[in-house]
Amino acid sequence: IEAITGTGNGGDEDNGIGESVGNGDAPTSSKRSKKGGAAAAGVGPQSQRKLLLEAGRGIAKEKTDVQAAFLWTCYSHAMKMKDADFSDDDKFHADHFYAPGNDKKKKKKVEAKKNKDMEASMATFLKGGALSSVKRLKKWKYTGSPMVIIVCLSARRAVQILKQLSPLNVRAAKLFAKHMDVEEQITMLRTSSFGIAVGTPNRLLKLFEIGGSEEGKGALSLDGTELVVIDNQEDSKAFTVCTLNDTAPDLMQFLNKAVVPQMRKRQTLKLAMF
Repeated sequence: IEAITGTGNGGDEDNGIGESVGNGDAPTSSKRSKKGGAAAAGVGPQSQRKLLLEAGRGIAKEKTDVQAAFLWTCYSHAMKMKDADFSDDDKFHADHFYAPGNDKKKKKKVEAKKNKDMEASMATFLKGGALSSVKRLKKWKYTGSPMVIIVCLSARRAVQILKQLSPLNVRAAKLFAKHMDVEEQITMLRTSSFGIAVGTPNRLLKLFEIGGSEEGKGALSLDGTELVVIDNQEDSKAFTVCTLNDTAPDLMQFLNKAVVPQMRKRQTLKLAMF
């Protein structure tokens, strides 16, 4: 992370990858630390981009401080590329993220099955402690603002996640291009409540921006949302939703417009890497 963000000795703040994510204070795995040390002597934008892509692979299994540093790097880079205003005051920290095993009653069980669960089922992941309450999820009545929003790489991946969620027996909104058009999704969000929404970055961003009953608001709201899960499934070239050029810009814009403003106002909205 240090090599990517320019916090090492040879970092270049203007390389287009992003700026410091904590002046080197975010702990990393030994593997990532070695990469950072090797690159600190001076790496160009292309090398740093490669490091960013490598950091994104398996990020869901890293500690939350590493996840926070990685996501902030992606986010700040995207904001710079858009010449958009953003503040270091909004920097992501470990406590913004759900960490499997925080619940002491479930800690041993979750830790023992952590890798298997995260690879096997989104339902298991959510029931393992990511949700504040499964009962509240099933009784969710907040129209237009799902309790959980899951962001996926593609419509195909979103369909896979929906299948994984079936054991929860909860209504899930399909917020991606396949199956439904934007107008149908707008109507659905304005008239119904969903405990979970599964979507792709572009469609989620669009629904947040348009279709609301009030001027300037979208059909999708995060006013009541408690968890945003970033699904880091890798494509055939090992890109994720955070690093693929087709999805990363929209994801970072969605974070900027929908998620970060809510995190400024309250501590009841969490992020999670799956």
